[in-house]
Amino acid sequence: MHEHLSALAHHAYYCGELDIGRRACERLLSLPANDSFEQLTRSNRTFYTQPLADVVQVTHSRIDVRPAHEGWSTMNPTIIRYGGRLIGIVRSANYKYEAGAYKSADADGVIRTDNIFVEFSDDLAVQSARVLQSPKYHKSQFPVEGLEDCRLRHTKTGLGVSATIRNAAPYDGRCRIATADVDLDNARLVNLRVLCCGDAAPHEKNWMPIVGRGGWLYACNRQGYVVTVDPHDDLVGGWNVCQRHASPAVAREFRGGTQLVPFRDGYLCAVHEVALSDCNDQQSPRVYEHRFCWFDADLRLRRVSMPFVFQEARGIEFAAGMVVDLDRVIVTYGIRDAEAWISSLDVDDVDDLLAEVV
Repeated sequence: MHEHLSALAHHAYYCGELDIGRRACERLLSLPANDSFEQLTRSNRTFYTQPLADVVQVTHSRIDVRPAHEGWSTMNPTIIRYGGRLIGIVRSANYKYEAGAYKSADADGVIRTDNIFVEFSDDLAVQSARVLQSPKYHKSQFPVEGLEDCRLRHTKTGLGVSATIRNAAPYDGRCRIATADVDLDNARLVNLRVLCCGDAAPHEKNWMPIVGRGGWLYACNRQGYVVTVDPHDDLVGGWNVCQRHASPAVAREFRGGTQLVPFRDGYLCAVHEVALSDCNDQQSPRVYEHRFCWFDADLRLRRVSMPFVFQEARGIEFAAGMVVDLDRVIVTYGIRDAEAWISSLDVDDVDDLLAEVV
């Protein structure tokens, strides 16, 4: 089965049968894992994956805010509806990603991130933008500084973020998840807390806040199951990593993206998958592709879309924010770690993109 589907996934492109090749890749990735075909299939699939505008009506708008510092970039925005306002955070960083490497613009080689607080009008135009004062924390010597790829989240006390942090002492530079509260009046992040996962833990990043429920989606498929991080019932400020329901094989490489937001008696989100390619247009060996996913009220993964890119095929795009706002789905994402964008889709169109998984 794997051999036949793999041959079809490869040759259909050269025959111009793109839909057949696309479906062959999807079928392969829905079968039990086979390492000899997995990465080849993902690499082949990058030639079939369509821009979102090719499959659904969507509007894209660049989030034009000034970087936190001269010469820095903007990227990977997040968004939330809070107190009737559309609020976003745009990451701003001092590096460029070129040919698979991160190159700091600073003489000391340290990669730095600051974050920009943005308020949007209902037509998704930027109304205001301010650099957020970063929280204070004890730092190690690891040369990556700041809160990376924030996700906005509701908390019991107001508005907060969860993000990746790498140089919080006494950790060793591996990615950790940190939380902070957002002080909107003073444009600052406060009350930083690093969630300890143990010294032997792997990199922790891209946890997806679950809006209206609390906690995070930790993984769509970890050892065959949906896994969440839930509030601890007995320990104030504590969390439990919880194995939940069996997850379909196609989700085994789904990685965190946006928040999970309430949608049609369940939760909607966008996730990303990574392929490795030595022949993409952006001169990067890594290719990011996205999907919409729908979980039922018990957080079973029930429906997924076909993979898509927002705008640029065989490159790096990264979605970190989602709002379901009346009759539209708003998604925020970055391109090439160099641009921040916001998109809007009709809720019914997004629902039509979702198909049952087994």
